[in-house]
Amino acid sequence: MSDIAFKTLGGEGPDLVMIHGFGSDRLSWAGTSPALMEVARVHALDLPGHGESLGSESGDGSPLALAELVADVLDANGIGQAHLLGHSLGGGIAMVLALAQPERVLSLSLIAPTGLGRGIDRDFLADLAELATREEAEALLQRLVTKPLLINRFTIARVLEQLERPGAREALRKIAEGVVAQEEQLGEWASQIAATGIPRLVIFGGADQINPPDAMSLVGFAGRTLVIPEAGHLPHVEAARQVNAELTDFIRSVGA
Repeated sequence: MSDIAFKTLGGEGPDLVMIHGFGSDRLSWAGTSPALMEVARVHALDLPGHGESLGSESGDGSPLALAELVADVLDANGIGQAHLLGHSLGGGIAMVLALAQPERVLSLSLIAPTGLGRGIDRDFLADLAELATREEAEALLQRLVTKPLLINRFTIARVLEQLERPGAREALRKIAEGVVAQEEQLGEWASQIAATGIPRLVIFGGADQINPPDAMSLVGFAGRTLVIPEAGHLPHVEAARQVNAELTDFIRSVGA
């Protein structure tokens, strides 16, 4: 899948691949990747319909289809085994890939992952692709965080600019439909991952309005868990220092 944007950011050690969330892109890891470069060789990609991968085919848009594409990207870039870090939709994709090909996943680090919460806010999924004005964008994006100043005019302008690129809205609509269609099944798959023995870390914001953490699902997942009470759906942005420390400690503890 050479048309999927994939960048090696730097660092030394085992490979670590970051998978962003719905409506975002690889730049969302700007506050995360420097810390991870201390413990791994860090890579990031843009999912189909996002960032620089707007022309990429997303299959039926489901997490399963997207996980297959990510596996193809890893193959194309010569990455046999890697730590996977995923946010929201990216976390769901990482879990699907881990269940399908556990031998290639060194660990799972999941931030507010689809499949381990009480359910993705479907209105958010549907509304994001239809944003037309700064006011609409600001109101919707504010729901991601507990610190309003994080949603600034640059963030809003970037989201609207991305949506105006050819094919962007259509791609997001398709992926939103795929997530909704497969969310329940994704939760069932998540409960099977403990049996793979893959080391697992889950980080949630306790004030997440988009995909609130589900205590029972987290117990069943049986991984290392961190819930940050004051954070929303973007704990790696809202509590970057704490999340970065947790991620690097976890990756170090797993090794290669």
